[in-house]
Amino acid sequence: METSNSLAFKLESASPKIQKWLQQDARIGFTLMRRKRWFTFELSSDADLHDALDWLGRAYEASGKHKKSR
Repeated sequence: METSNSLAFKLESASPKIQKWLQQDARIGFTLMRRKRWFTFELSSDADLHDALDWLGRAYEASGKHKKSR
């Protein structure tokens, strides 16, 4: 990851709406690893935690894994 204050999440395919959000959020970085699209989220304060959890939730929903566990 970029720094000790960042987390990473993977979005294999993002809708145009999500892509726009990713581009507009200055806390988001990205990289390509093993042909998968990984993003980093930089936390600079406690206030960023809510948004970080939102991005992790979006990544989890996009993975489809939440449907498999039901």
